[in-house]
Amino acid sequence: MATLETQSLMQQALAHHQQGRLPEAAALYQQVLRRTPREPDALHLFGVLMHQGGQHETGRQLVEAALQIDPMRADFLSNLGQILKALGKLEDSETAYRNALSKSPGFVDALANLGALLQERGAVAEAIGFLQQAVRKEPGHANAHMNLGNAFRKDGRVEEAEAAHRQAVSLSPLSEEGHANLATTLMDQDMLEEADCALKRALLLNPILAEAANSFGFLLFNQRHYTQSGTWFGRAILLAPGYAAPETGLAELAYFSGQLEQSLRHSENALRLAPEEPQIHLRHAIRLLAAGRLEEGWQEREWRHKAPDRVRRIGLPPVWQGEPLSGKRLLVCAEEGVGDEILYASILPEVSQQGAELVIECDERLLPVFRRSFPEALVHAYARAGDGFRPMQKYDWLPQDKPVDYAIDAGSLTLYFRRTLSDFEKTRPYLKPDPERVLQVHDMLGKTGDGLKVALAWRSRRSSAFRDVHYTALKEWLPLFALPEAQIFSIQYGENWGTEIETLERETGHAPTVLPDLDLTDNFDDILALVSSVDVLICPSSTLGWIGGALGAETWLFHPQPLFVQYGTESFPGFPSIKSFAKRFEASWDKTVSEITDALSAKAAT
Repeated sequence: MATLETQSLMQQALAHHQQGRLPEAAALYQQVLRRTPREPDALHLFGVLMHQGGQHETGRQLVEAALQIDPMRADFLSNLGQILKALGKLEDSETAYRNALSKSPGFVDALANLGALLQERGAVAEAIGFLQQAVRKEPGHANAHMNLGNAFRKDGRVEEAEAAHRQAVSLSPLSEEGHANLATTLMDQDMLEEADCALKRALLLNPILAEAANSFGFLLFNQRHYTQSGTWFGRAILLAPGYAAPETGLAELAYFSGQLEQSLRHSENALRLAPEEPQIHLRHAIRLLAAGRLEEGWQEREWRHKAPDRVRRIGLPPVWQGEPLSGKRLLVCAEEGVGDEILYASILPEVSQQGAELVIECDERLLPVFRRSFPEALVHAYARAGDGFRPMQKYDWLPQDKPVDYAIDAGSLTLYFRRTLSDFEKTRPYLKPDPERVLQVHDMLGKTGDGLKVALAWRSRRSSAFRDVHYTALKEWLPLFALPEAQIFSIQYGENWGTEIETLERETGHAPTVLPDLDLTDNFDDILALVSSVDVLICPSSTLGWIGGALGAETWLFHPQPLFVQYGTESFPGFPSIKSFAKRFEASWDKTVSEITDALSAKAAT
């Protein structure tokens, strides 16, 4: 039994420890242990202190010595788990946490620590369960809320992650890690100003927090402050040399600078440090494809099936892995965006030629187009449940009279049909517009007067800081609107484009013409009819570009370079009707717009 003097020393040591005065606490713990070598609390807390000071192995030995004396202590076991985790012994760490919970099932520290470990090891659903238990039992446990936020984010549940992180920082406003995690979740939702504030708080609290330095690098990258961004990525690497995320940041910077080989080296470094991280593989795939390394790139893209925001497909037949298709029925599952559905539909005629009977899944808006273009296939619209972060599709609609033999995602067909650049030469125009609607739109255009008929889209449907670098503002096209020999018609889709046109016309007197009675967002028969009726389609790298290529229509595509769908070339393999107007990422669009305007003027003169 501890004497009153020993108890007093322990209280003093613990007070120093809790205030962060580790040398003073260590001296007192050692004094207690000289008096009472088998004092379990002193052994345990001295072990925790050594671990906090970076001497993890010494800490492990001390905590294990405490457990030999008092093996039923859940707090000892939970802290042993933390030390084992720091030593990289993740299985032993998990065992220690589970042992702690076997001794005390409601011990919140163990629930929170086990949940954090499980989400890092990929068992996200189980992690969320433990962490939810922790916050129910102790709503004021900031660390449990923070770990729950991390697990939600890894599971693609970003709004829930944000709520958990906000709760964590409200409970522990001086936690630099809490503010850094909140910032990352805000950046996921493009809430950059608020993320900037959260990161500055984190860095003020702890200037050497590598995670915050890395996130600040990505924030600056999204704000297009590329030089400063690189500085912060480099700082994060110096602070934590084994940290993969800043290597991915440097890979993005090199890619945006057109330094593909350097970009690949950085992403290979990141993969060595985090070989199981899907997003790193997916960005690496983009770089490989941009460099023309097709087989490697397509293989890396298969990691999309492990991403937290992937489509969960319920009730699929076996995955097709290259077996003979003659006489077989193959389900081609829709990719997650209409643009990708149209892009990879270029492969479907070649699949049919191998004797497969196709069942094609697509966005409901594409049903009439795909049924007209692939008349021998069964075409069905998917019903996607969930949200953008956790989508799900069920396949109880598949025909039972003649069952489907195999299934494959449309983008995965590239593994078998797009291994080399020569494979793209087999592509022919493959989408068919509604001929009656084409005549109607052609008549509309004929009533607008003489001159080249040009359809213009200046951006994509979705906007974000990361995506917008690929797109223009409408006002940047003023030189084009001034061309007397061309009529410019809007083919912009999405939201708020009408306001953009009205504002530009009010301020400058120039704007593209909007044709009446056309739905250019949701009616693809209208979109295909307009693209088929104009002389030139001008657009960014977006759904419209692939529509133009799929129709064989003259398409002028403006884009930053490199662009992965060029596969290391200056053209668009498989789409000879698409002409590239490229610029460097950091350059303005002025020169590109001027080149397109001059080319259009020259075309009108011929």
